[in-house]
Amino acid sequence: MQKFILGVAAIALAFTLYSLYDIITSSPAENEPVKAPNGTEAVTANPELHPEQRLSAREKKARFIRQILPAVQAVKAELDAEYARAKMLINKPGRTTAEEAWLQEQMQRYNVAGYPCLLRSMHTHPISLVIAQAALETGWGSSRFFKVANNVFGIWSYNKHEPRIAASEQRGTKTIYVKKFATLNDAIRGYFRMIAKGYAYSGFRRARYQTDNPFELLRHLRRYSELRDEYVARLYYVMKANKLYTYDTPSYAPIALVDIVPEYVAQKMEEAAKKKASEQQMCALNEVKVEGEEKEPVPCEEEPETNLTRPAPGLSTVSPARSFRP
Repeated sequence: MQKFILGVAAIALAFTLYSLYDIITSSPAENEPVKAPNGTEAVTANPELHPEQRLSAREKKARFIRQILPAVQAVKAELDAEYARAKMLINKPGRTTAEEAWLQEQMQRYNVAGYPCLLRSMHTHPISLVIAQAALETGWGSSRFFKVANNVFGIWSYNKHEPRIAASEQRGTKTIYVKKFATLNDAIRGYFRMIAKGYAYSGFRRARYQTDNPFELLRHLRRYSELRDEYVARLYYVMKANKLYTYDTPSYAPIALVDIVPEYVAQKMEEAAKKKASEQQMCALNEVKVEGEEKEPVPCEEEPETNLTRPAPGLSTVSPARSFRP
């Protein structure tokens, strides 16, 4: 019984911690056709993304990576070149007027004061993290925001004068809008710009300036989603299960999730322990019978038989101890 319950608890914990990446292999919107304003199905610019295609999870992931990877690589290379130029000019004695003007333009663009902050904002991060976030935010390309608006990262819009689309859900009585991008490259630039300027990602910017290890950077993205550490854990399993870290140069091997979000893992273990205790109580209440291990048959002792026959009248009664048969 005890072994059985411990086994159930172990399986529950393993399922919780090691199956999170399965969440992103499908999306509620996966089979939802994209609708044009007149109610007809919209034809996507990329024939690979026809909504009627039915692909396996593996094919769906491969298709999404094929589409987004070139755009991520192109935008990252573009931003890395700008970062390299900024770093060179900052360390260059006797800058020209044009060079000084370019640096001042970049500081205004990233809304920073001082060259150290500028370099942290302009420094990009590993491709694996970008793809993992894109996969999680779009359900591997199945979301309506991605199909209709090229919005790969769920970036909201607060400007009614810019291209955007309304979300199907509301926050109370307030309609939520997400930005509509003309191309995937524009969407990825918008994502890097948001990370570079957002107050919530200041810790992430400092960390990525020190390391290119995507697994070390994960913990600093907890504020990207309301899920917090759960979001970090999902990103971790997306990267690990799909080996997205192989797209990075250099490539880093995965580390343990407990080294990234120890509080989260401890919480999950505590939940598993509580579940085990609850199952033990249920077993006791319901008298659940669990078939145990097979053992050798136990010999049955021969029970003595007593002489229950009443003695004939006039005969002496023998002692009960002598009435047993040998």
